Amino acid sequence: MKMREIHRWFPMFFDLSGWKILVVGCGRIARRRIQTLLDFDPGQILVVARKTDGMPTEWEDLPNMRICRRAYRTEDLEDCQMVIAATDDADLNRQIGEECRRRQILVNVASDRKLCGFHFPGIAASGPVTVGINAAGLDHGLAKKTREQIQTFLDQGGHMQEKRRQVVIGSRESRLAVVQSEMVADHIRGEYPQWDVRLLTMKTTGDKILDRTLDQVGGKGLFVKELDKALVDKRSDLSVHSLKDMPMEVQESLPLVAFSKREDPRDVLVLPKGCTEMDPTKPIGCSSLRRQLQLARIFPDTPCESVRGNVLTRLDKLDRGEYGALVLASAGLKRLGLEGRISRYFEPDEMIPAAGQGILGLQGRKGEDYSYLAGYDCPESRYAALAERAFVRELNGGCTSPVAAHARIADGTISLRVLYYRESTGDWHIGECAGPVEQAEMLGKEMAVKMREQYGV
Repeated sequence: MKMREIHRWFPMFFDLSGWKILVVGCGRIARRRIQTLLDFDPGQILVVARKTDGMPTEWEDLPNMRICRRAYRTEDLEDCQMVIAATDDADLNRQIGEECRRRQILVNVASDRKLCGFHFPGIAASGPVTVGINAAGLDHGLAKKTREQIQTFLDQGGHMQEKRRQVVIGSRESRLAVVQSEMVADHIRGEYPQWDVRLLTMKTTGDKILDRTLDQVGGKGLFVKELDKALVDKRSDLSVHSLKDMPMEVQESLPLVAFSKREDPRDVLVLPKGCTEMDPTKPIGCSSLRRQLQLARIFPDTPCESVRGNVLTRLDKLDRGEYGALVLASAGLKRLGLEGRISRYFEPDEMIPAAGQGILGLQGRKGEDYSYLAGYDCPESRYAALAERAFVRELNGGCTSPVAAHARIADGTISLRVLYYRESTGDWHIGECAGPVEQAEMLGKEMAVKMREQYGV
């Protein structure tokens, strides 16, 4: 039997969910391999690199990603199941490769295929099917061409009647925003596994300005401006927002096309780690005037001070001792897996939530087909959102206004509880009404008119 001239590598498939993977370097090759690994839900990726120029900013917020901007250390190999050495220093790559071989750790050395314990494959995938392509490290062009041909075949196979489609979802860069956008992306992927669904993340103006309260710099619109522009420019097909952070007026050309099932809408009290009681000598961190008004009744002797930043930033400030407690939305903490930080829930009867709190609003372009979201859109959330937002919009309220509205739906009836603020006196009042769900938007508008007539402006 004639011996083969090419030494072939045996293909294997691993479950990476419990693996710790070390990537040394953050250049083009390293970033490409990290991106591929992220599609397979590894337990943790540790990136060690002196420079991380070009690294996607959203990686900083990924729960399974840890980034160390420093030189490689041998102890970085502890507990690793896989290592990728992809620095621009061939000697360092060789050192890492040799040490991994001694420790029997799977290693891929980007600069020298002879030191590799495994080759990083080209990946073609569709739905549950994953194909790895390898050319023994000898012909990368052939491997790339083969991968593209197989991917085309997979895109067509089993879905001959439906063209492969790309859906780009615009999202803020914060960890919570990415988690929420991925929830929408996962739904679409589940319904249409042959589609290419990806996120386009960006930092909004509201995320950049953290030294002033929102009423000083422009209100809720600062959180959507960049996302709106991406939709208009057709760089994205869909934007995912926490509905409570959206302006009450949206462009006619960029309508809300779907609403998520509502997560817990309540506000909650969060204490510093290790504390069981609030320190009365420190303020409650809270930037919302709506919350501050209602907190003054619940904690009359404890002042509130503004706190800006995303949820994780605020929690860090709390744990550093800057505040005695925070008031946050339960929905965000639960979506981040931080429900354990909640010390107290404020029922809507004692603290009325912001309009739309707990609901994700999906925004698209007028005239485009979003029928693929039919299974995602929640009618009850839509009715609640219409009523709550109509009340606030009629009063010209928003993120900087202390008005509030919360709807409950049961047996075809929508009940609306609202907070009305009289700016001329600083007084505030609670009102309630109910009606058929089909009249949700009208109910919210009429309630605003009634409160204004009853209590004045």
